[in-house]
Amino acid sequence: MTYLLSRNRLQEVIIMGALQERLDIFQEETRTAYQDIMKILEDKYCWKCPMRSTSMNSRCREVHAGRVLQEAMDQGIYNNLQSKIPRVEVNALIARIQKKRIKKQGGAQREKKIIIQVKGDQNPIFNHDEWLVVKINPKRIVKGDKILIPYETLAKPLLGAYALIAGFPSQIAIANRVFHEGNFWYVEVGEKEIVPLESVLGVLVNVLREGNSI
Repeated sequence: MTYLLSRNRLQEVIIMGALQERLDIFQEETRTAYQDIMKILEDKYCWKCPMRSTSMNSRCREVHAGRVLQEAMDQGIYNNLQSKIPRVEVNALIARIQKKRIKKQGGAQREKKIIIQVKGDQNPIFNHDEWLVVKINPKRIVKGDKILIPYETLAKPLLGAYALIAGFPSQIAIANRVFHEGNFWYVEVGEKEIVPLESVLGVLVNVLREGNSI
């Protein structure tokens, strides 16, 4: 038994070593790609930018290079997943990846109620003097709940609460069915539209107007 455990542990070390080696290679490739993008921006675009004289202070080139490189990596992951599994499951996987990333950085992502004012361009259903009581990061959703979901399916979906706070346009939908499939929870709304639970912006608890109490 001791021999088998040692052998299994050795195999695990070999696998993790190979993984770390590949990640190290990717990290170096990312570093050089970032440098290349910075140079391309400097040679092809930055020379005609009106902010060129202040770019050393604004660091806009560094920001742009980092953004497009991150987007390219995310798109590569998305394309790989989409070639193998249904899109709704891809969205659930992307949301789960983001959730793991946030957790690793210390984000609690607990269920809680927040009060927000929604501007007209975010949700034209509500008036400017209305405030929404929304339960974010819901542990569960039940049939009949009013939920906030994006107007359109995002190519790279944000976790629900973060999309809501970031100001993504939303709409109200009624949860017709909540079900578990594979390793994910899904919510069916409208004409059999399916959204991952983790992509739901929040559960609408109440709408407050002037003079209302919480």
